[in-house]
Formats: sequence, C-alpha cells, structure tokens
Amino acid sequence: MLLFSKAETEKMTDEYNTYIEQVLTEVPDADRDAIREEFEKYHTQFRIEPEDAVRSIMKRFQKTDSTSSIQSTMESMVASKKVERFTELGSDDRNVTIEVAVVSYTPRMQKMRSGEERQIAFGWIEDLPFSNENSTRWDYKDWGNHSSNLSPGSIVRLEGVSVNEWNGKRSLNINQSSRVVVLQEGSAANIPSSDPVDLATASSMEGPVSLVARVVASRPDQIVKKDGSGTIDIVRGRLADSTGQMSFLCWGEFNHEVGSLLRFEGANIRRFRDTPEVNFSDRTKIEVYRDASFPDADELSSQNRAKIEDIRDGMRGVDITVQIESIETRTFVKDGEEKSLTSVRVLDPSGRCKMTVWSPIDISPGQVVSVQEARIRAYQGTPDITVDDAKQVTILAESPWGEIDPESHVVETSLGELRNSGSREGILTEGDVLVVRDDCGIIQRCPDCRRVLREGVCPENDAVVEGIDDLRLRFVIDDGLASANVVVGRAASENFLQQDMVSIQTRINNEGSANFVKEIKDKLFGTRLTINGRAIVDDRGIMLLPDSVVEKTEDPVSIASEVRETWGVVL
Repeated sequence: MLLFSKAETEKMTDEYNTYIEQVLTEVPDADRDAIREEFEKYHTQFRIEPEDAVRSIMKRFQKTDSTSSIQSTMESMVASKKVERFTELGSDDRNVTIEVAVVSYTPRMQKMRSGEERQIAFGWIEDLPFSNENSTRWDYKDWGNHSSNLSPGSIVRLEGVSVNEWNGKRSLNINQSSRVVVLQEGSAANIPSSDPVDLATASSMEGPVSLVARVVASRPDQIVKKDGSGTIDIVRGRLADSTGQMSFLCWGEFNHEVGSLLRFEGANIRRFRDTPEVNFSDRTKIEVYRDASFPDADELSSQNRAKIEDIRDGMRGVDITVQIESIETRTFVKDGEEKSLTSVRVLDPSGRCKMTVWSPIDISPGQVVSVQEARIRAYQGTPDITVDDAKQVTILAESPWGEIDPESHVVETSLGELRNSGSREGILTEGDVLVVRDDCGIIQRCPDCRRVLREGVCPENDAVVEGIDDLRLRFVIDDGLASANVVVGRAASENFLQQDMVSIQTRINNEGSANFVKEIKDKLFGTRLTINGRAIVDDRGIMLLPDSVVEKTEDPVSIASEVRETWGVVL
C-alpha cells in the first residue's frame, strides 16, 4: 500500500471533485462519499489517475447502487483474473494476469493534474505469444517505469494490470504496483511496420503510427526530473508535409538536420492539452527518405504558417503573423532580478487573441510582426501566443493583408466553420435559439474566484461564502450545421433585454424566477440571433461568450430573393 502525506491527500481530494461531479451528473442518486472512495482506491492502490478511472467508476454506479459498487470494486481488487486472450477481458477488470508479446515501447513525460511530471510509456502488446493462432493487438500504458522488462520483441507475463476503456476502445494499464516477468528476452530491433500516413490523418489518431515528413525545426532541450535527481535530454521540433505540420518530441538523440526528409516507423501520436504530438525514441526506426516531388522546407514553412483560427492550446513551434492592437508592459522581481512581461492584444484576418512576451520588446500598436517558434497556452479558454525571447519577433515592413482597423474588425463565420477552428475573440455568428436554460436570471458568484455558487457553496474551495449578485442568460443556438452553448454576461444581457439588473431582480423577487424564465423562453425560442464576442472551442463543443446579442429581423422579400438566387428559381 502506498502512503501519502496529509498535504498530498488533501491535494488529491481537491482533484477528485471535478470527476465526482461528472459521475453525479450521469448517476444523480450515487453517494458522493462512495464515489470519492472509489477514486482514492484507484489512485492510491493502483496509481491510476482520476481522468483514466472516471469512466469505469461511472459504469459501476450506473449498474448498481453505490454500496454494491464499492463491494464489487473491493472484490475485483482482491481477486486475480488470469486470461490468455484480450477478448476474455471486460472493461471493469482489475488485477489481471496475462502473457503478451511486447511490440513497441515509447517513453514520455506526462504532467499530472496535480502539477507533478511523471515519466510513463505507451506502446503495443499482443496476446497469445506462444500460440500459432492469430493474435490481437492492444495499446498499453506503463505507469510504473517497467522499461527494463518491456523491450520490444520480448514476451512477458503481466500481473496486476487493469483494463481501461476510452471511446469504446480498450487498453491495458501497467500500474506502479504491477509485476512484469520476462519469459523471453527481446531486442529493440523488432519494430512494427505499417504504411505511412500523412500528418493530417495522423493528427486525428492516437497511438503507434508510421510517417513520411520533412524536418522544418529542431532544437535540443532538457526536462528536469520532478525529484531533482537529474535531467533527461530530449529534442523538440516540427515535422511537415503538404497536409500540415506537427510538433515532435524525441526521447534521446536526433541526428538529422532541418530540411531532412525522413520515414518514421514505430513512432507514436500522443496528445498534450488535446494537441497531437509525434513522440519517438531510439527504438523508433528512422531513415532518410527520397522523393523528388516532396515540397522543400521553405515551401512547407510558408504553406503551414498558422493563423489565429488555427492555433490550439499546447501547440509548440508555431510560426504566425499578427497585427499589434494594444500593449501593456509590467515588471516584476524574480530571484532578486527585475524582469519584464509584455501583454499584447493581437489580431489577423481570422480573429483576435493574446500574446505574451517574456522579455523586453520594442513594438507599437498597428505594427505587423512575424513570430517564430512560439508556444500556445490557453487563458480562460482563449489561446495565448507565448514568446520566450524578443528575438523570435520580427517587425515586417509590409502587411500581408493590408491594415486592419481594430475598431471595426470582426470575423463573420458560421457555427459549422467555427466548430472546425480554434478558440478566438472577435467573431460574429448567428443561429436560431433551440433551448433556453432554466438557470437564466439572477445568480450569485464567489467574491474571490467568481465561480457560480451552488446553494451558497463555492465549488472552487467547497466553502460557504456570501455571494455577489450577477445577471446571466444561457441558451443554445443552432444554424443547421452545428450548435453552440451561449452564456451571456450582465452587460450584454442588460443591453439585450433593455432592463438593468436591479429591475430584473425586483421582478424576480415579486413574481418568482419561474415566471422570468418563462418570459425569456417565450421571447427567445425560435428567434434568430446575431452574436458578437468570444468563442471557446474544445472537445465538448462550442461556447460563445457574447459582447453583444442582437435579434435578427429579415425582410421577407429579401429572403425570397436569396432563395431564388441560391436555387436558381425562375418565376
């Protein structure tokens, strides 16, 4: 049994809250304390992170009541299940024993939600290693640093492993408490081979892959081990082909120059903050590839220059051209040394976002700059172009698109187009109201974190606080191609409703919130709205945070003319 300090236990308890809420959303009758116990068992006994355990725990509580679920979990942790084939395993199986052949092994550093960086590994394994029957291949994750016993080509017996299921696909977790017994030694030369895919296809994958791509950026780097025992040498860079580009992370030496065209066999696609990244090590087969028709590095860099609509949280090595809208510089002292931080608002023809420069820089509003090798981080859902050194920024003599007026600049886009782009500010879109949420009206927020209170309790610190009144509207719009959740803040709500918050609060106190929500539903349902503001796009869909909401009224004659023109109708 692993022991944790009181501080570590309290920190883990805070981490569980988000996932506990996810389970309660699907299983409202489940017991909160019972769910917390489940997460604690997975984390402390099997070192399975909450995000990997949440689906299995949710299924248990959906099948039975909380008491029988806990008992089932305890029994599965004690009883060992020995199988020969992956097909004999269920999504809830724990403490499994199985003999497998190791096909690939790729290490990486992964940041846990606690902030800790832990070295894990992933790859392929196949069942029935000593049989002539057709084997089945599964992905696996090694959470326990069993690298010495998981060499590609070896046959091992895994004891105490668990099944993980994500989007209907099952894999094995080799936990810190698991045991790996080598039955037959292997060698790193045994690398899986498959037909290479382009980077656009690879970006939608996760796991082992083969690629042909050109190196467009490369630089050595180091990762400091969390325990301070040393560093790990790595190489970061970017690969590109005619379909796009992707960051790479090499665990070891990478002796290929920028511009080299390479074939990778046994590489892996992993995701960092939902952004795909190519990972490979000295166990990956890398060879020079020759193709006279393949675009050169300069052409690929030009083709793959990003726009604000393209960038995503977690991207690295991004080249982008933006226009400076506003600048704010502040200084701070770190380790006795005064440092500079410049916050910049930037825009391009596709939208607006932030840029942060961590060194002194001489730029002015209205200038157009080229940014090289930037990192992308998200702040409150909006991408932030992060520049570590002012040398990465070059002021351009001419703008590639002409001057943009920040006062009038908005980007008109449909919800369907927005769904396939990134988060950004300064968008203009429209849709019909399909659903009006029941929690429209007066809400209370925590005075410190601004989170919405639930029955007087702040979800951030789980404490009863005296809330601050606020006004909010929530509804869903659809344009026939996609839908979006809309959350309208106080200022935009007051302008749209033509009422201030005080008068709305008085009405709710006199007539009740149900009457207010009914009036909003009667007013909005089926109405076409134009929304100007910020869009947050992630795997959960689109969320719009409007600066303004306007009801769209159209002339019937204009609509008829547009239909005739679109469909070629002649009267």
